[in-house]
Amino acid sequence: MLRDEPEGVDKVLGALCRLRTRSPRRQALHAAVSYFREHRHRMRSAHLRAHNLPIGSGVVEAACKTVVSQRLKRSGMRWRVAGGQAMLTFRSLCQSERFEQAWPLLAGTYQHEVRLPQKVIALSEHR
Repeated sequence: MLRDEPEGVDKVLGALCRLRTRSPRRQALHAAVSYFREHRHRMRSAHLRAHNLPIGSGVVEAACKTVVSQRLKRSGMRWRVAGGQAMLTFRSLCQSERFEQAWPLLAGTYQHEVRLPQKVIALSEHR
């Protein structure tokens, strides 16, 4: 009912409220009613499915695995917040094939001029 009917959450809430008045397990039902009331705005599965959008957490969990775990959790790796965030930003843009669109917005943050010290000879001059 929650997954398939547009007003499914209201039907479930009504049924829970009716059960709550005549059940010895009122505390558990009261907790369930409170949960449904507090989170009803998230329970729009029929609407999401009608628009071909995911209703479960599987897509997000898979993205976490491919974007974060495969890159940042390799053996021996340690990251500070700034470096990890830069890596995740870059990786998520590459994985979603939006890097070319986003780079003009990010270039100022992640692009810095590199200057050689005066006593260092550039390798490109001696090749």
